[in-house]
Amino acid sequence: MPLTKKITDLLSKKYNHNISILGTYTSSKYTSILDNDNGTIFIVSDTDLYSFKDQDSNLWVNVTDSFHANGKEHYPEMGESYKLDHGVQYSFTTKEAIVEMASDYFEKHTPNIA
Repeated sequence: MPLTKKITDLLSKKYNHNISILGTYTSSKYTSILDNDNGTIFIVSDTDLYSFKDQDSNLWVNVTDSFHANGKEHYPEMGESYKLDHGVQYSFTTKEAIVEMASDYFEKHTPNIA
């Protein structure tokens, strides 16, 4: 399934009351889906920057050209991780892997309809 369709499907499902969707993927610069109970969040920003943070504050982002952190410029590569001064660890992976993590997590929060 193409990535755009997978994201659109993820953001258009009916979820339990603890899940909030902010923005519309096709028309917003910033779209997210949040588990209000534990802070797990999936974010797509400018349709190019993807991230997923789980309830344990593990954070995955897609590989970018470079980023500034801890007073240095970093050039991340696939599979690398960076722990920043504030304690958050960023792990770099593909957009597809991040969307899959989000789909796997939020799928568990759809109502069971008999």
